[in-house]
Amino acid sequence: MPIASPRHSLRRLARAALCLAALAAPGVALAADAFPKLRYGEWEFTRSVPGQAANVQSLSMRECLDPGRSMRDQNAMLEKVGCKFDPPQVAGKVYTYVARCDVPDVGKTVARSVLTVENDSAYTISVESEGVMQGKPMKTAETMTAKRLGNCKKK
Repeated sequence: MPIASPRHSLRRLARAALCLAALAAPGVALAADAFPKLRYGEWEFTRSVPGQAANVQSLSMRECLDPGRSMRDQNAMLEKVGCKFDPPQVAGKVYTYVARCDVPDVGKTVARSVLTVENDSAYTISVESEGVMQGKPMKTAETMTAKRLGNCKKK
């Protein structure tokens, strides 16, 4: 299996973190406050993983998107592969999400995400995951900060 580039890996991890930040109970219509209100535009995502090698400890990428829509799309995709989601807990500007995934031939994990909204153009999410992946125990923690840089550039 080829090794993904740091940018590709970050894109997958950023989307996964966005997803984990926006998970809700499957089959239940989401309340309007289940997702934070975030502005469409060019966003910069910076991921940090304590304990990783210096070259992968902190990675950054930029992408033009609607974070709320991206969260919903990722939620739907993960439901299709075997994830189940507890209803989100919302306390002010702090959203807590729990995902329980049992993906055949991959493993079983539980991820707890805490998303803290600074405003409609900035948030931070911390994700702690543990379980068994491809027969091996795993436990990870990472933090991603997201900041809206402005409007998307025209193509």
